[in-house]
Amino acid sequence: MMGEGNKSYWSWARSLTSIIGEVVSKQAIFSRMTDSWIATVKELLKEVIFQQMKVKAKPQLFEHFKDVWLQDSTTLHLPDVLAERFKGNWSLGKQKSVAKLNVIIDAVSGLCPVMEWSSFTVTEQYLAKSVLQIATAGDLVIRDLGYFVLPVFKQFSEKGIYFLSRWKYNAKLYEPESGSEINLAGLLRGKTWIDRELICGKETPVKVRLIAIKLSDNQASERRRKAKKDRDKRLNHSSDYYDLLDYVIFITNVEPAKWNYQQIAEAYRLRWNIEILFKSWKSGFRIEHLIPEARTNTQRVESILYLILIYITLFQLLIYTPLRWSIYEKTGKHLSIIKLAKLIKSKPLNWMKIGLNTKLKTEITYYCCYDQRQDRINEEMLLKRFLTP
Repeated sequence: MMGEGNKSYWSWARSLTSIIGEVVSKQAIFSRMTDSWIATVKELLKEVIFQQMKVKAKPQLFEHFKDVWLQDSTTLHLPDVLAERFKGNWSLGKQKSVAKLNVIIDAVSGLCPVMEWSSFTVTEQYLAKSVLQIATAGDLVIRDLGYFVLPVFKQFSEKGIYFLSRWKYNAKLYEPESGSEINLAGLLRGKTWIDRELICGKETPVKVRLIAIKLSDNQASERRRKAKKDRDKRLNHSSDYYDLLDYVIFITNVEPAKWNYQQIAEAYRLRWNIEILFKSWKSGFRIEHLIPEARTNTQRVESILYLILIYITLFQLLIYTPLRWSIYEKTGKHLSIIKLAKLIKSKPLNWMKIGLNTKLKTEITYYCCYDQRQDRINEEMLLKRFLTP
């Protein structure tokens, strides 16, 4: 159905019939669109992600922690008739339907205790505390700025849970002993990196270790370009803000004895596994085009959402992961997950049936690698050049 761009029950039944060799009616599929079926595909998804994360994780980097939890979310626009189930933003006086996928994955074991669709109106700040029901003393939580909530960080420290996050601009920083406020832009000026213990936050002060690493000129310039094009005119970025764009800045409570500043940056890259997963199915597989229009059967919509995630996670495990480094070692080229997703989408059953044969590998190597360019850094190169010398 993905390859053909069809999404009706009739297409679903016909596709399934061709795979299993037995006639399946569209009514039979319709009757199975229940909450029990949704629970089943959610558990299948967790198992597939378990297999994927076993391959990607680097346990040696995380030997000091029991579990390493990655938390992130992404959104998906749905037909307006689903606004009651998946509430979105308001536009021209009408509420849109937007679903938000909240994910918590253990990067070491692959356990996925949270894989839930909710409304767009459920904020990351609200979801930030949900990991406290899962993480225990000795665990590590890695997540992005959307989940930057100082009271939650404080609870992490009080419970013996480690955290690693990007620092949020305008989160006040103070000297631990004197309590004097720090101008971070001035502190960083002329330095390639710093690693200091500070207090973050005024109303809810949290003792953190702040790590800042200078980016390459190209990376910093790209950040400034995006900041200047920001459509939200209320931001009115200051000169200090632009100076801080030269650096990637983290806060953590992991002791220097466990990680140096370079290991902090390397560990944070692990969170990008989820972002790459999200981007591949949104941009490469174009999942929104498979959502039925003008339907109110939310089980059908959720079923498609989870089945697509299963398909894409298998794609990561069986296609992208084994080819990513083998192609680089043989050719020096970086594999584009977006190009690869588009090629695989056009022939979804081929690779599932015959696997990675020589013909498919050759086709992927030729059509799905980044072009070698001097004026632009692709995402794969960015991962490798994240730390400057």
